[in-house]
Amino acid sequence: MPAFISFGRFLFAVLFIFSGAAKLLDIAATTEVVSKIAIPALLTPYTADLETMAGMTMPKMLAIAAGVTELLCGVMIAFNFAARYFALLLIVFVIVATYTQHDFWNQSGPEATNNMIHALKNLSLIGALLIIAGIGRGPRAVVAEPTYSDA
Repeated sequence: MPAFISFGRFLFAVLFIFSGAAKLLDIAATTEVVSKIAIPALLTPYTADLETMAGMTMPKMLAIAAGVTELLCGVMIAFNFAARYFALLLIVFVIVATYTQHDFWNQSGPEATNNMIHALKNLSLIGALLIIAGIGRGPRAVVAEPTYSDA
């Protein structure tokens, strides 16, 4: 059974590794998608400062952060290094991505149906990430209790 868990974890992580790499290899397209996210007015002064310090726009910084997050978390989960932590981090990432990118509740017709399917897929991903967070590094080996004899 542990081999199935390890192989399944690796195969699951491929999705995030590929998605993160694709985002980083096409920053322009990722930036365009991310630019639709509305930054709250309360955060605007801080984002302006970040843009000045980094020398790039906030959507581009978010695109890079999204790609790095998916790629790094996917690799760490695939190699079972701090899998719980990175699974929990990805849960937050997937929730935010679902809320900002698949808002089917504000749409109608085929667009709403398509985004609902993506949101349900992301819900399944969250379920798998919860399993990884629950299992952690995997099942622990059972250690036999020492036996003592009266002799």
